[in-house]
Amino acid sequence: MTVTEADGVFQGGGIKGLAIAGALLEFAENDRLSVSRWRSVAGTSAGAIIAAYLATGKSAQDLSTLLNNAPFASFQDSGPGGKYIGGAINLARHRGLARGEVFRRWFERELGGMTFGDVRSEPVDGHQPDHEYRLRMIAADVTNRRLLVLPDDLRGYRLPGRQANIDPDGFSVADAARMSLSVPYFFSPVELIDANSGKPATIIDGGTLSNFPVWLFDAVGRAPTRPTFGLRLVGGRAVGSGLRTFVRMLGWPAALAVDISQTQSGAWDQRFVTASTRVRTCTVDAGTVGTTDFDLPAPRRADLVNGGRRAAASFLHNFNLDDYRNSYGRALST
Repeated sequence: MTVTEADGVFQGGGIKGLAIAGALLEFAENDRLSVSRWRSVAGTSAGAIIAAYLATGKSAQDLSTLLNNAPFASFQDSGPGGKYIGGAINLARHRGLARGEVFRRWFERELGGMTFGDVRSEPVDGHQPDHEYRLRMIAADVTNRRLLVLPDDLRGYRLPGRQANIDPDGFSVADAARMSLSVPYFFSPVELIDANSGKPATIIDGGTLSNFPVWLFDAVGRAPTRPTFGLRLVGGRAVGSGLRTFVRMLGWPAALAVDISQTQSGAWDQRFVTASTRVRTCTVDAGTVGTTDFDLPAPRRADLVNGGRRAAASFLHNFNLDDYRNSYGRALST
């Protein structure tokens, strides 16, 4: 058996992230090739949650336990009146059916208050790392039409009511994950202040621009010392049945807006799947599960995990480290 360290990039997909957790279990235990440690990790939306938890040093089994026990239903914190009446009020006032505060507080506890200063990259063999942080997330600034890589791009913003620009080292990882998880219409967006203009900037789910940033840890000027594996979701629905029904009640303009936002990232990421991306990407089928199906019953959750394990076993059975190439066509150093 070959054991290797690797970098990992995980696609977003809400509750469908359970399938990625299953794939990670197989990567940890596979008889042919196993990953002993995920050194640098990144993701979008649910993929950001997975990446952040692994960055604390937790194992794939720990991650599976976390997601199986996560209070997903409580993340729909619409306020007084329940998810329909309260959701409608919250949507009108805060541009999302759910506030996202229950999720943020829960994840803050699970991470033990971790900040990005806790996940700085370490020098390797005396060489400075290519990337400042070993944890990165994707979000989108829709006000200024920017793709954001967190924490790197946080320096260009201020928190509301603050005069100083954000210092990434002191910024909560859970707060960044909340930004990356801001599914349009479902979670209220996060507001920051653009440091250059001094005007508010609306931050939403990074999946609206890039749901699968497998390129994040590629070495530019040298051969990579370890592989990057991407775990990508296919199938499933962009949004859950509850959100889809509610949006339809708002009329065709809202439904069309959701369809457009969900199409953008999917079309771009599929078009961007190059030969170098395919050779290092494990594709996991999420079946018919919707991103925001947070009330998914336990048997369906287990199906997602088991499907992820099967997909990873098939991928690792056919994978050859000698065939590895990054986006720049470079093979692994020997």
